[in-house]
Amino acid sequence: MGARKGFDEFTIKYDDIHRAYWTNTLSEDDLKHWHEERLNTVLRHVKSKSVFYGKHFKDIDVEGVTLANLSSLPFTTKDDLRGSMLDILSGTLEGSIYYYETTGTTGPATPCPRDKKESYASNKQLAMAYQAVLEKHFPTEKTVVGVMGPTEVHSFGDTLGDVCHQLGVCNAKIWPHSPVIGYPKTLQLMKDLRIGVVASAPGLLLALAKEAERLGLNPREDFHLRAFMMSGELCTPALKNNLYSLWGCEAYNSLYGSQEAMIIAAANTSDQLMPHRLNYIFEVLNPQTGESLGDSGEGELCVTMLIDGVKPLIRYRTGDLVSIQKAPKQPIALAQVMKVVGRVKDAMTLNGKAFTAGQIEQALLEGVEQCLGYQIVINCVNSRDTVIAKMEMSRFYQGDRSQLTLLIRERVRERLGVEATIMMVDDLDDHVNLGSWFSWKEARIVDQRSR
Repeated sequence: MGARKGFDEFTIKYDDIHRAYWTNTLSEDDLKHWHEERLNTVLRHVKSKSVFYGKHFKDIDVEGVTLANLSSLPFTTKDDLRGSMLDILSGTLEGSIYYYETTGTTGPATPCPRDKKESYASNKQLAMAYQAVLEKHFPTEKTVVGVMGPTEVHSFGDTLGDVCHQLGVCNAKIWPHSPVIGYPKTLQLMKDLRIGVVASAPGLLLALAKEAERLGLNPREDFHLRAFMMSGELCTPALKNNLYSLWGCEAYNSLYGSQEAMIIAAANTSDQLMPHRLNYIFEVLNPQTGESLGDSGEGELCVTMLIDGVKPLIRYRTGDLVSIQKAPKQPIALAQVMKVVGRVKDAMTLNGKAFTAGQIEQALLEGVEQCLGYQIVINCVNSRDTVIAKMEMSRFYQGDRSQLTLLIRERVRERLGVEATIMMVDDLDDHVNLGSWFSWKEARIVDQRSR
């Protein structure tokens, strides 16, 4: 009864501030007061209940920590999560309602259980993004949302199921990579159920288009799709435009987050990411020095989670490069816009100049349409970095492929400063488009210089 009472009290309080936040009746001073109160609560919570934070903050008086001196606290890193595993929890596994774990793309998989408070607050924010997109694309009718997550111990299915439940929208959980479902059955269900929105990773959408063509279908004409809600991996403007050319429906980078840090930001109808300021304190760090640059600017994202659940993380270095810009004339829920640039570890140097994986993809795909997938292989020849790009085009592509390869080669040379060989191939390996299952960059960008 105590846990249920605590949850009920939390939801009443959270619903009040959530309503004020989204109706623009919450001031920045009110939000700062919420941050101070939640910070104090969560710091006491983790120090007293987490084995890891009990040691991590052993010599720190957390009662004296405020927004002003938050940067005096040590960081929590991915290595800390791997080293502590269940000891990082501020509660018991049995007290959680879900067990998830990371996909292990950057190291051993780590446990990410969630309790009712954490799930409630995280999903409540994401529901606002889905509601806005559904109202935009289905203003006078209902639709079915197809949910296509990576694994059964990933939060994607439960989270989207709850969001659709909140909004009164039917959802069908379809795992195309499952041996029980598979791609043909997935496409059949998309047609039969007249699915209007698909929530999935960009690479999977490429793989589905490829399979649809193999089965003799036209992705633009044989389905009822109006929107993609994408997550799980980077989607550059060029890839987004390419997806539109394949499917004929609008694509949104629907959310940014992770298994361990939950839903950090979600899209508006202009496909801008709105940070969830009720649930997090945001810091932008110099990725080399760790110096905090404040709550806006460009650098590595660091978050402090404000819900005192089973696994709040304090000053957690996400390893992701972001740009957070302020929009002071906007309503408070829209007063900051986040762009995710890529992962710190994914940055690479080509002939002495640094690039993100996103910049490399954009240079290759800008203006390209009807592409079912690509892979870039980087080599070093005579002390100069070179690129070979393999591209698989749709059977519906009507352009001159020789001319396209010349245009891409020149753009890559101009943007990236490397000589490029562009190859049109008939059948890329399937794993290239399934980057969200292990590593987007390692699937599509293969660096052979260090081998």
